[in-house]
Amino acid sequence: MESATMSFPISKTYFLAGLHCPKRLWLSICRPEDASPMSLAAEQRIKQGKAIGVAARESFKNGILVDGSLKYCLEKSWELTVVVAGQGVECLFEPAFLYDDILVRCDVLRRLPSGNWEIIEVKSATKLKDEHIADLTLQHYVLEGLGLTVEKTSLMVVNPMARNWSVVQERFCYQDVTAAVVRWRQQLPQKLAEFRKLLTEPTAPQVPIGSHCDRPYRCPFKDHCWQNVPPISIFDIPLLKQDKLQRLMASNIWDLEDIPADFPLTQRQRAFIDRMTEAKPQIDHDLLRRLLGQIPLDQPLYFFDVETHSSAIPRFAGLHPYERCIFQYSCHRLNVDGSLEHFEYLHTENSDPRLPLLISLIHHIGDRGSVVVYNQSFEKGVLQQLAAAYPNYGAKINQIIDRLWDLQVVFKKAYFHPDFQGSYSLKKVLPVMVPQLCHDNLAIKSGNEAPLVWEALLECSAPDRRAEMAQQLREYCGLDTLGMVRIYQVLQQELRVD
Repeated sequence: MESATMSFPISKTYFLAGLHCPKRLWLSICRPEDASPMSLAAEQRIKQGKAIGVAARESFKNGILVDGSLKYCLEKSWELTVVVAGQGVECLFEPAFLYDDILVRCDVLRRLPSGNWEIIEVKSATKLKDEHIADLTLQHYVLEGLGLTVEKTSLMVVNPMARNWSVVQERFCYQDVTAAVVRWRQQLPQKLAEFRKLLTEPTAPQVPIGSHCDRPYRCPFKDHCWQNVPPISIFDIPLLKQDKLQRLMASNIWDLEDIPADFPLTQRQRAFIDRMTEAKPQIDHDLLRRLLGQIPLDQPLYFFDVETHSSAIPRFAGLHPYERCIFQYSCHRLNVDGSLEHFEYLHTENSDPRLPLLISLIHHIGDRGSVVVYNQSFEKGVLQQLAAAYPNYGAKINQIIDRLWDLQVVFKKAYFHPDFQGSYSLKKVLPVMVPQLCHDNLAIKSGNEAPLVWEALLECSAPDRRAEMAQQLREYCGLDTLGMVRIYQVLQQELRVD
């Protein structure tokens, strides 16, 4: 391909991509078609970020939103900045500036009593991150380059303890990060030079893949960069140190079977490789019998799963930012005689679902019999939050918590199958244990998608579409609990055969 050039502005997004991974920057500009389609979760993060930006504007009086096309913003931002200084306007929202082939938008640009300016970056996060300082530093560089005197750079993050979102003063935590920005400015010229040189290269830089491909979020180019990595690889070896991982990658070793026998590994790591390469299940029948023996067989069994929604801006009063709000559950009851019953609750109205769901749950789950879940810490945490929100029901909720039994522990300790691909998740375990049940055939395929579909349902006014989404949610949550029933029955059969 022809060499890329810096014939158009580099944005904050591209700059931060380069800090995360130089190859990501090159691919973003030179080979954007290699990116995977944006996930629902990524779309939701963007939507949430925009909503937080809008909410933050209410913290400032006499602000002007610089709206319109990007070309208009670039032509008018400088003019507006000069004008507002003489008119007593406190701040601008979303002004765009171009300098040195770098394009930035400021969330908030506020005029200080001194006549100088403060850049305020608004984030949906709840705490300061390194990339926030880099983001503000780039804005500072551009505005100073255009002749504005930036006296202060600040960050606004969501206050995780805000209990009443309608109280504007409680929404955000404000932090002066000017000193950190000044320090970061020292390395900015070198970084810009590196990125500009990088973008003149005809091919992408060679950057080793690794954990950064998923942190803080999955890179849109991960599928492209990982296309030659097998489903189970050296990245799945437990607690493998970075230097050893680098040695294997440098030797072009990705598959577990290709690791030399004398490569230094711990006993646990070697045991993991041996299990994976033997390609057959390994079952500790004695431990499996003890684990299943914790469940009384003379009482009904409740197989229980919940779905929750959380967002930076609480949807209902009484929730704080990012607090989990349970909106759905599924419960299959396996009776002593072997019969199976299904109970469920899905809140489909745009109102707080917690109390009506809680009343339904207490009605459906009796006061005796184990409550089987998958990954107990999650359901336990959700139930504890319900108990705290509705103390009058605390005793009944705690009685359910005391009866929780975690099916996932079986697959962490007693039952191994190479087709789980080194995972304990229900999505990996279920199709191996019960091949006729699989999430791949559902419209909703993961727990990350369920709250997004629920949110879309609440915002939808078309009855047919609402009914369709509600059915998708019921099918997804119901399969999780039915899957647990069938897995439990397979495990019991395994003990009878042994």
